[in-house]
Amino acid sequence: MPDVLSLPCPHCGIGLAPAAFSDGVAMLCPSCRSPLQGAVFPAFWRDDAPGVSRAVRAGEAEATCFFHPQNRAALSCERCGRFVCQVCELTIGSRRLCPACVSAGLAGEKLPEIVPWRFLWADSALLVGLVPLVCGIFAWPLFIVTGLAAIFLALRGWKRPGSLPRGRRRWAAVVGLVAGVLQLVLWAGMILFVSGWHPS
Repeated sequence: MPDVLSLPCPHCGIGLAPAAFSDGVAMLCPSCRSPLQGAVFPAFWRDDAPGVSRAVRAGEAEATCFFHPQNRAALSCERCGRFVCQVCELTIGSRRLCPACVSAGLAGEKLPEIVPWRFLWADSALLVGLVPLVCGIFAWPLFIVTGLAAIFLALRGWKRPGSLPRGRRRWAAVVGLVAGVLQLVLWAGMILFVSGWHPS
């Protein structure tokens, strides 16, 4: 439990017992008589929560953390080899990395455990396949481009990973593929119609 269990009044700064802020009941500050209302999180009353790691001060002959020289090193980063303390250790997938390597992974360097964004092939195929069809007759000259693009996106992304929360959404790829083929058929039909070709 913390050594000093007091919360300052926001108006006069006097220390108030946290027990006074129970369940958000309104009260008056005993010093300045300002109305106060609040609640104290249960974690305030606990010692260190289970599983929370605290840094240990380093002795004279001990390895220290690269980022906190006063803390004892707990392990080394599996990517760059820097020594890090328990505060800096970040577990990403099955690897333990330092904050700098995690930041580099988010900034653009390829780390297989970190996926900051993912191209959604199936959703793109669905969009490129359906939007020109909705535009109808006005978009038919573009059907050759958008139809081929929808087919390419659907086939290219068939085995690629999809959205993390929604999965691969293969139904969207199938609809995009069918819409792309339909665009090519309509484009060919319009070309024949405009050229004046009629079946004999």
